[in-house]
Amino acid sequence: MTAPLRDIQQKSVIVTGGARGIGRAIALRFLQCGAHVVIADVDESGVATARELSEDGYASKVHFVRCDVSKRSDIEALVAETTGHFGTVDVLVNNAGIFPRCDMLQMDEAFWDHVLDVNLKGTFMLCQTVVPSMIERSSGAIINIGSNHANAGEPATLAYAVSKGGIVTLTRNLAKALAQHRIRVNCVQPGWIASEGEMARWKTAGMDEANITAHMSRMGLGRMQTGEDIADAVLFMASDMSRQITGQVLVVDGGNSVR
Repeated sequence: MTAPLRDIQQKSVIVTGGARGIGRAIALRFLQCGAHVVIADVDESGVATARELSEDGYASKVHFVRCDVSKRSDIEALVAETTGHFGTVDVLVNNAGIFPRCDMLQMDEAFWDHVLDVNLKGTFMLCQTVVPSMIERSSGAIINIGSNHANAGEPATLAYAVSKGGIVTLTRNLAKALAQHRIRVNCVQPGWIASEGEMARWKTAGMDEANITAHMSRMGLGRMQTGEDIADAVLFMASDMSRQITGQVLVVDGGNSVR
């Protein structure tokens, strides 16, 4: 998957939440395939991420824009800067999301609103902002990052699970509405990923790296998942290899959901 795909070369891609974790892996994979990538993130660490990728040989192809996806003004500025920098938005990857934990009975309205604003409303507003130019060109690919929590959440992840369930519904509805314009909309739904944040959370809960690795080895395909696993699925959904696929949810969880 690291070899350049001809249809991806020179495409302009926005990856939200691209400063680290899954988002960074997605951004790097597109760069490796010759795309121009805008890393959008509310975290200023995206500046360092873009600099590191520039120093790795992608200086003319990567750009960072600070963006809070819960704010329409930030989204409009992001899209304007992307088109000003690279000309178009050919691919949108809605990866930005938050994963705070709170039991329903302790959850206040502000907590609920913040999770839905970032994870679901932000995804909708980004789609709404980039789609008009895609319609003009009669082409485009949107990949929304979901979660297996959409199917079976946990007591402390209610708001997150609902937001990811909404992303599935949004994906399917947009796919049907936009198919006439040759715009494809799909969802990649990861299982548990060995991201920096998740590894830190498990260690805080008292598990060392050896125990985490042993636990993950019991997943369906026998190993921990990484951001690169999700990046490859996103690349597939953005490329001509999936040119007849829209409105679908691609589950990438190492077989965990079928065990």
